[in-house]
Amino acid sequence: MEFKARTTKRTAALLCGIAVALGAGTATAAAADRAAQSAESVYAAEAKAVGLSDRQAAQLQDRVDAQLADMKVPAEQVSYNEIRAKDGSASITVSAPGAAASTSCSYTYLCLWDGANWTGTKLSFSVCAFRDLSDYGFSDRLTSYKNNQTSGTRSLFYNWQGSWVYKFDSHAYHTEDSLANTSWNNMIDGVRVC
Repeated sequence: MEFKARTTKRTAALLCGIAVALGAGTATAAAADRAAQSAESVYAAEAKAVGLSDRQAAQLQDRVDAQLADMKVPAEQVSYNEIRAKDGSASITVSAPGAAASTSCSYTYLCLWDGANWTGTKLSFSVCAFRDLSDYGFSDRLTSYKNNQTSGTRSLFYNWQGSWVYKFDSHAYHTEDSLANTSWNNMIDGVRVC
């Protein structure tokens, strides 16, 4: 009888521990959910402030979520249409439905667009390094670019063909090109920034 009582107490203690752990996990999940909802409401308000309808804001958020899901580098949404790699290596500006795309490229940046004539989603780099565009969900999407890095820097563009194959380069300062009517359109998989 004593053995059965000890076993019952152990089982009760184990179940109590599991319940506490589940409760803590549920509380943590609830807090994370509230934070996500809060961020989403901030982004929705930002989208509304720039003139997007509720429908357009929802479509834009779907695009941002899809871009984040395609990324292999840790990243986070930082505004209604911008994603930033947590290591600061890149930022992505997702084009808003019904709104003009940002065609500007800040000084010291190499900017890549997935649309012709600097339209669509923009991927911006400022740190000199080789970048595999698949890490940013941008492989085979490059259609136009601007090289607004410091004078004399050079960016090299590559296609993955079992190894990295050089295709072309761009010399700064303020070099730009649309690849829409070239054989390089939607081909580039990597870029050596600077």
